[in-house]
Amino acid sequence: MENLREPLNGNEEYLYENVHDIVIVGGGVGGLATALALHRLGVKSLVLENSSSLRTSGAAFVMWANAWKALDALGVADSLRPNYRQLDGIRGSSNCTGMKKAVQLIKKTKGGLTTMMESRCIERIRLIETLAKELPKGTIRFSSKVVLINKKNPSSLTSLKLEDGQSITTKILIGCDGVYSVVGSFMGIPPAKSSGRIAIRGMVTYAESHQLEKFHSQVWDRGLRAGFIPCTDKQVYWFLTRRSQLQDANISGDAEKIRHATLDMIRDFPKPFVELVKASPAESISYADMKVRLVWPWMKLLPGKANGSVTLVGDALHPMTPDLGQGACSTLEDAIVLGRCLGETMKSINTVQWGEEEEKKIEQCFNKYLQERRWRVFTLVNAALIIGIVNEGSSKLIRFARDKILFPLFSVSYLRHFAEFDCGNLKAKYS
Repeated sequence: MENLREPLNGNEEYLYENVHDIVIVGGGVGGLATALALHRLGVKSLVLENSSSLRTSGAAFVMWANAWKALDALGVADSLRPNYRQLDGIRGSSNCTGMKKAVQLIKKTKGGLTTMMESRCIERIRLIETLAKELPKGTIRFSSKVVLINKKNPSSLTSLKLEDGQSITTKILIGCDGVYSVVGSFMGIPPAKSSGRIAIRGMVTYAESHQLEKFHSQVWDRGLRAGFIPCTDKQVYWFLTRRSQLQDANISGDAEKIRHATLDMIRDFPKPFVELVKASPAESISYADMKVRLVWPWMKLLPGKANGSVTLVGDALHPMTPDLGQGACSTLEDAIVLGRCLGETMKSINTVQWGEEEEKKIEQCFNKYLQERRWRVFTLVNAALIIGIVNEGSSKLIRFARDKILFPLFSVSYLRHFAEFDCGNLKAKYS
């Protein structure tokens, strides 16, 4: 996308019928969760989605305890929980060293009691549908691809030009449009870069109940990692990650080629992996070049003052590799934190008399949101990158350390520091 930040002519006026208070670009998990967080606080927004309907791409997400806390805050967790199995633990094995290890998903309370930590694998489309169902009619506008963003100073309004030629004007703009974010490009955010690794994913739905245990199972080999996770009694999600290769360009757009390449890579893996890949319908199989944007704690995540009332959520802000299973989870955290801050700030703003003072308040709100998310995002993005490199062990030493030392220690550390994080509810810190 070129020239996304073309300034408006000084004589040009906003001649559109409606000026929206808040426009969210992107109708995925981040966009819908952010819109729902605002809706719960009585704040209206408009979600612009490229597709003609809710997007069905993507197989499933592992929702760790931190994500369920966010879903509880949004008021949708209880409509999802009964449909998906609570996982009992993480099981890892290595084709390199013969290591086999299982870690239970348990935690100790202050009273010394042992409880299960919540973790479930849920279908992406079910999460999307659940979030969308809770939004007021008309919140989502489909077939609305943003191709150009203009900002007129000093009016502080932002104009969005759509692919169909229509324009929308907004006071506050939130980009939830993924790794290739149009809003991020407008803000001058550096584009995400390839991590040098790929991810292949799929989903199987059996006619009868499968007999797989309720474990997040994964197997490591030389330069690759594969795993599967039961979602329900009949559904199983599987994945494979490895370093990208030159021949990947020949398979990336063809589901059957992806399937055959995957089967070739896992021919020495345990039987369930092979059966899952063979049984997956072509439409469930996907290939992705994993993107990442490194975040350093001493740098601002976003240019604040130059952009005023514009910010980002989820992959648009902090794309990360899937090695921690925290991509969607952290996006839900973003939605709660931003919704909490923005919902409170909107109480003190006269949106009818919108001007520089109002935009300044929104800018301060967005900076507060980014400040609250900075260390969390730094930890997740960089830890995922490092864990991914270790998981796909490129040397005997790394593979030995991974299998004999790091997996047991990491599993315990992961449960304590990543998966149990609590982003709070929608009113906890600002009421």
